[in-house]
Amino acid sequence: MSKKGELYCYLRVSSKVQEEEGNSIENQRFLGKRVSKKLGLTYVEMNEGHYSTTSKSRPKLEEIKTGIRIGRIKNLWYYSRSRWTRNDEEDSLIRRYYFQKYKTKVFEGESGSLRKFDTPQDRMLDKIFTTIQEFDRDNRREVSVSGKKHLSITQGHTGVFMGGSINFGYDNIDKKWVENKEESKYVRKIFSMYLQDKSLVQIKSYLDSEGVTPRRSKVWNIGTLNTMLRNRVYIGEYEWKLKDQFDKTKIIETFNITTPQLVSHSVFNRVQKKIDKNMKNKGNNSRQYESLLSDLLECYCGENITGQVKKTQNHKSYGCRSKEQKFKGKNVNDCSNRRTMDMDKTDELVVSEIKGVVGNSSLLKQKFKTDVMKNKDKDTKKIKEEKKDIEKHIKKIDTQIESIVQSLSSIEVNKIIGEIDDERLVERTKQNLNEELGRLDDQKKGLIQEIDDLDNRKDWLDWVGKYGKLNLKRFEKPTTELLSGFVDKIIVSPTFGKNRDGKELQVGHKFKVVFSSPVVNDDIEYIDPKNKTKGYNVIKGKKNLETDELVISKGGRPKKKVN
Repeated sequence: MSKKGELYCYLRVSSKVQEEEGNSIENQRFLGKRVSKKLGLTYVEMNEGHYSTTSKSRPKLEEIKTGIRIGRIKNLWYYSRSRWTRNDEEDSLIRRYYFQKYKTKVFEGESGSLRKFDTPQDRMLDKIFTTIQEFDRDNRREVSVSGKKHLSITQGHTGVFMGGSINFGYDNIDKKWVENKEESKYVRKIFSMYLQDKSLVQIKSYLDSEGVTPRRSKVWNIGTLNTMLRNRVYIGEYEWKLKDQFDKTKIIETFNITTPQLVSHSVFNRVQKKIDKNMKNKGNNSRQYESLLSDLLECYCGENITGQVKKTQNHKSYGCRSKEQKFKGKNVNDCSNRRTMDMDKTDELVVSEIKGVVGNSSLLKQKFKTDVMKNKDKDTKKIKEEKKDIEKHIKKIDTQIESIVQSLSSIEVNKIIGEIDDERLVERTKQNLNEELGRLDDQKKGLIQEIDDLDNRKDWLDWVGKYGKLNLKRFEKPTTELLSGFVDKIIVSPTFGKNRDGKELQVGHKFKVVFSSPVVNDDIEYIDPKNKTKGYNVIKGKKNLETDELVISKGGRPKKKVN
């Protein structure tokens, strides 16, 4: 009995959603098996999965081409030419250099029709058919993109859903973003757990144990959770991006879509800060030992400065990690801060500067903390109420923004259908509405900043509640947590001079200490200097303090002798 021939069946969809949620792949598989049986050939599946026609690399297609070239693949089937190649040119090249050259039989469609290339007439008709399918595919895409663009302009303010797989926590009902009450509880739980110092691994374990499943798999993964925590869709902001057909990295236009808000701005902002802090030392394998300032230091180039301790060499230093990040493939800014800092000397200088500022402001701080300790619970409750009021105000502004966007949309629609003839009136009205939109957007950003300021005050209250009265002796053995109560970050910049050969090089470092509050050179002004019991007003200082230069220790080679 002769060995049965094989039919290699190429399956592909253009998106991940079609692969996971649609029946396109399953339908192609069913048809491929049916054609194989009809032809008396063994079904061999070549499943490309979700690769669009614009993808630069399609592994299964390349495998098929190799198989044809080495003589392994003699028979091929695919559902349609729109699933097979990008355009007429690519199809023509594959037809000429693979199908015709190696005499491969090619079947297509539900019935498994055989493509014919034998005569010039066959090849001409085949090329016409390919061109028609390419035109049909491009035309359908143009109609789809145009429809989505129109929807985003006219209904973006109403939470219109633009297609694809909707985010966890939402449902797509009548093409609108709608809160999924059951899933949204877990969205808020994810954000809450992260703020409670639970790791992403712990959050994953909790969700899996609760039987909660994500959108595209049976169990959760760390990447999905990290993306969720960064996603602004959960504070009501979603961006639909119109991408170039041939270069998916190029954004042609961006449209804003309003979604139901699932978490507050306060929670979202605090999570972002926590993620940034946790990411600071990620990937720094040199940080095997704790260092005092690693969580606060930042290079002027924007990259992290972390500590490195080599006990065997009795060497402790801080250094910018831009070079390491660049080596790993990250796009980093140019950095001239190439020399490391002696850890002990850096700690001593910075702590001394911070202690000096805090010490000179001791009267104000002592009075402030005394008031805080008396009213801590009251202030905490007040902050919570203030944040709640601001969140309500933001929602009112969002409603006003939606109204303006709707008005702009109506103008665009009426202009398109010819209801408005006065072009100058249209442009003037649009200008006024856009100016009001900008004003409301600025107002919203200001309110979000107020929430951030209240959160910072809450952190300060919690810190004071832990440390109580300020005792400058704590600076004799400072901790990172103690310093973090006063300082947001410390920016390090290189200083330059000339060496003994007259060549310019880095000779040291300068530090800009950014305090959490304006306490640098702050002061108090008594209402009545002769009667201090009448009270005083606080005169705010600055947040930034520029330190003295920390000079790099000299050493190294002796000066060259001149003959």
